[in-house]
Amino acid sequence: MREGLHASTTGGRRFRATGLAVAAAIPLLGGSACGDGADTAARASGASFGGVEADTSLQRLATDLLPVMESLSGLPARRPVRLATRSRSDLEAYLTQELGRQLPPERVRAIVRAYARFGLVPDSLDLEPLLRSLFLEQVVGYYDPRTDTLYVVEGVGASQVEAVLAHEIVHALQDQYQDLDSLMEATRDTNDRGTAARAALEGHATFAMLEWQLEQVTGTDVDLTSMLGLGKVLANDPLAAAGLEMPVLRDAPAVIRESLLFPYLGGLAFLQVHWGGPGGRTPPLGAEMPVSTEQVLHPERFARESRDTPVEVRFPVPLPYDWSVAFSDGLGELETRIFLREFLADRERADRAAEGWDGDRYRVLDGPVGEVLVWVSVWDGASDADEFAAAAVEAFARRYSDSGSTGEKPARSVSVERRQVGGRAAVVVRDTPAVPGAHVPPAVAEFALEEFDAG
Repeated sequence: MREGLHASTTGGRRFRATGLAVAAAIPLLGGSACGDGADTAARASGASFGGVEADTSLQRLATDLLPVMESLSGLPARRPVRLATRSRSDLEAYLTQELGRQLPPERVRAIVRAYARFGLVPDSLDLEPLLRSLFLEQVVGYYDPRTDTLYVVEGVGASQVEAVLAHEIVHALQDQYQDLDSLMEATRDTNDRGTAARAALEGHATFAMLEWQLEQVTGTDVDLTSMLGLGKVLANDPLAAAGLEMPVLRDAPAVIRESLLFPYLGGLAFLQVHWGGPGGRTPPLGAEMPVSTEQVLHPERFARESRDTPVEVRFPVPLPYDWSVAFSDGLGELETRIFLREFLADRERADRAAEGWDGDRYRVLDGPVGEVLVWVSVWDGASDADEFAAAAVEAFARRYSDSGSTGEKPARSVSVERRQVGGRAAVVVRDTPAVPGAHVPPAVAEFALEEFDAG
């Protein structure tokens, strides 16, 4: 899931499908490789805010918004922002091209396999058309860091596009201080870190946009950091809280739906707390950018004096010759929470069991016995690891007793083991086929722990 394509929906009800966050680990459409065709379109139909080729009313609206968003985001413009229009048919063609580039069929199959093994999506899920439908649902505009251009879909009225412009202008300003395309490329294969980065960027843009919208309504300056309970309001029903009417998104698997919304709403709640702290309104870029969804979910763990960085889990031992890795990544606290919520009846218990997360990595393997999942997680303390281990035992039992969302009822054997490694509390989950006499070599689950590398 990489930031690159930033899309917004109509009116004040805006949704930005950053790439296409699919289950925090399903890489989004990122990088927005528009190529020469897109750059030509930008020159033909748009210009920087000061240009004479842009649609006059759109250019005037963007020009009026720019200084306001500079102030609210804390990012004075360093250069003009390019503005262009694009037809909906061009947008659809571009999206199809980008999905094929970012998510080639073999990668799509591997991602679906991994999330199906966790019971979070059906193993028959046709991901690419779902992503395309999700992205195009009410889309109005997006910022593309590869061409440094803010695109607006043709034929959208000024009243519908104002909030979109406000949000996307912030992304354009962010890109002038930190190369968004490079940032998302750097986090492309680290699901949780990429989601945290998107939450900082999306939360920042949503925060500034929302303050602007409230100021339009009230006629006075608004400080969202003083609005108590915002995070709780957003957590109960994110779609309703955001005022979004998006049937495709609402009907998508929970892991896709929640991962798509989290950068906007979770990022907004993070910014509210973070900016309300002693550091003030420092733009969430560079060292001010969270590196895990744990830090986004618990902003106090991102505070300078108590910053909690995750432990890196590695699988350094070579696999036997007849074993191979189909897919490997990490869930992070966000998706660990989503997994436990999927199978535990008590939502609060699921959240508590995920709360002591300190790092994780899983890999789906193919071997002589069939498909094997190995999932290693590290926890803040022994009690946190014990709580998660107990929850994981129950979640996997229910995942296979009721087949979860996959419709699958295979014969599987799941072991959940508590380990202590280098003073760290860890939990190792092995999900293997229940084949009589089958042997899974110890090497498939050997792991090492390393300190987090911010580079």
